[in-house]
Amino acid sequence: MKQENAAILVGVIIAPHGINGLVSVECLSDNPNRFAPGARLYTDRGQTLTVEKQQAHKGRLLIGFSQVEDRNQAEKLRGVRLFVDPAQVEDLPPGVYYHFQIIGLQVWQQGRLWGEVSDILDNAANDVYVVTRPEGGQLLLPALKSVVKTIDLEKGVMEVEVPEGLV
Repeated sequence: MKQENAAILVGVIIAPHGINGLVSVECLSDNPNRFAPGARLYTDRGQTLTVEKQQAHKGRLLIGFSQVEDRNQAEKLRGVRLFVDPAQVEDLPPGVYYHFQIIGLQVWQQGRLWGEVSDILDNAANDVYVVTRPEGGQLLLPALKSVVKTIDLEKGVMEVEVPEGLV
């Protein structure tokens, strides 16, 4: 079963940039305001960081945190993952879900447990849900309305109709 209060990964600090404490961040969020000045982020090391400034740079973001004053402090953040609290994400329209809501759902078809969604592959045409089978192995399910019939986040269940040939 999935964890309802699990923090949501939104970025990874790649490296320091310059001498003034800026860091290069790989953004994993599609929310353009996620790293706006004043935003509070949590690290996988238990720190809280407040964005002071940010700008786009070579496909990544350069971010200055109010708690980081120089390159030495920035270097210590190399590889740190950045999270937000689930309460900070915006509600989506009905029938649209964040990846963190889908991962961990049990996948059922007419009373048969196929497994649990363990990962989501982003493809150009549609996402693909990686379902880890209880007996071992994986099932790759396209995230299509013809395959995914219902999603019940409260029960942690996804009802599907697995197309012929996928198993």
